Amino acid sequence: MTPPPSAWHELALHWHAHVDLRASCSRSRRRRRPVAVLFTPQAAAAWLAGTVQRYRSETVTVRYNPATGPAPTDSDSRDSCGDHHLLSLGYPLDALILTTNGELYLHLDPLDPRACPYHRPERHDSGDNHVF
Repeated sequence: MTPPPSAWHELALHWHAHVDLRASCSRSRRRRRPVAVLFTPQAAAAWLAGTVQRYRSETVTVRYNPATGPAPTDSDSRDSCGDHHLLSLGYPLDALILTTNGELYLHLDPLDPRACPYHRPERHDSGDNHVF
């Protein structure tokens, strides 16, 4: 039986976005407030692309997590449509930005709303993305 459209947002994944100065695991990130909660794969892919772009002037290289699928070696050829596809399948996405000042770790962790410690669908009926 298919749930009614009003219940779809309760079953859908959403993504918690984190920016860290050191490597971390999804379990430890889950206990911390995300910098953004994204409700569509497109929004999550756009957040990743926008965050990489924001640090472009000080970036030496960008490395994407190879465990989530094939990643181009040239950051300019990174396809956000490919990111969108991986996210829509429920994969996390991670990127390491090596800058002239150090390292930045970007994480997009998929969560089922029932497993989310910080956000509940009933608090976000609009379906909009949220930045904390």
